[in-house]
Amino acid sequence: MFIFSADGKGGAKGMTQARLFSIAEISQVASAMEVAEEAVSDHFHISDTAWMRYPYELRTLAELSPDEINGRALAQVLRLRKPPRPGRLRAQDFFRICLQDHNLLGLIQREGVRELMLPLLTYVLAHELVHVVRFYRFHHLFEAEPHERAQEEATVHGITGQALNRVRLPHLDRVLTFYEEHGEDSFATATC
Repeated sequence: MFIFSADGKGGAKGMTQARLFSIAEISQVASAMEVAEEAVSDHFHISDTAWMRYPYELRTLAELSPDEINGRALAQVLRLRKPPRPGRLRAQDFFRICLQDHNLLGLIQREGVRELMLPLLTYVLAHELVHVVRFYRFHHLFEAEPHERAQEEATVHGITGQALNRVRLPHLDRVLTFYEEHGEDSFATATC
């Protein structure tokens, strides 16, 4: 999860008219997701069909319920449960990656560099996919203490950097370097 303060207080309350991604920006989300999933797949040796063992979905702000909107995060992963399918006794857990359009767009606007959108989205989505894989593989529990979460964020950032190491995308190194220098809490509030 990446932190961004949209209202100066870190909460969703007080946000006024959160801007949604445009059609062009949704296209960038799709491109970033393709690159992020491929990079994470290569890193963890996950085939296209093997992703079915790691069910997740991606939603943008327009598709989020009010309790999924975060005034500080660029994205967050939620664990949800589908009811059992007919003939099955067990419900199925899955993860939802919730992109926070308003916070991502606010960061891009503040930076004044539109070209940061694709590398930023790629990094954020790869980061969240690394979380998803680690949760499913029980490398880290979804429910964790704050100090464990902070350590996990550093671990996930390192893995994300390794996974994206071969990706050639303008400004991606700037996004990676910035996170290394400033960490999660100020990722979106300082200057890239």
